[in-house]
Amino acid sequence: MKDKINIFQSVKSKAVKDLSPELLEIGLDSLTNSEVLKDIPVFGIAFKGYSLYQNVTEAFFTKKLLNFLYELNDIPLTEREKFIDKLEADGETNKAGEKLLITLNRLNDIDKAKIIGKLFKKTILGVIDFNIFNRLTHIIDNAYIDDIKLLKNNLNLGYISEDIKSNLHQVGLLNQRISDTERQKKFLARVGSSKDVKPKLEYKANEYCKILVEHGL
Repeated sequence: MKDKINIFQSVKSKAVKDLSPELLEIGLDSLTNSEVLKDIPVFGIAFKGYSLYQNVTEAFFTKKLLNFLYELNDIPLTEREKFIDKLEADGETNKAGEKLLITLNRLNDIDKAKIIGKLFKKTILGVIDFNIFNRLTHIIDNAYIDDIKLLKNNLNLGYISEDIKSNLHQVGLLNQRISDTERQKKFLARVGSSKDVKPKLEYKANEYCKILVEHGL
């Protein structure tokens, strides 16, 4: 089923603007009766193949696609068309569309699809570079969703454990360095402390993290 879906044709669909929060909440069986979704290529194809709703994995895939597309519903059709047309002119649509579709299918959490939808919206609007969007989708795919959520309004990494910081570093959202022990020793000497100073790992939000937090969370 998924190899028949051109996700960028769905992005360009006029019906995307009619997606509503209510559609995100209804059951999968009820989705098949939605006239709005039948007008969006990705769902129109799905509804023609009843097997989609006989398989939990495929149903979950459909929910993720719906949540991704919902984030684009307030972007004017002309803006969406212009962005996809540019990708087509650059010869990017087949490769990029396939990569995005595979990533969405692989996601283990619907909230990740929502975040990627928000980032794609900003990409269409020219706020985020398309290459950065692709990198962020890879990062989100590999990250634990609850770790990502801890970053919201928290770029100083307050109250995040060292283990979670390490995880966020491994997926590419934090920079890591060894603490400057000499500077700490000099400071302690000035204040008359003889406390022993040992090197430790320090973490800092990188540019990808800042973009994710600002535009995706």
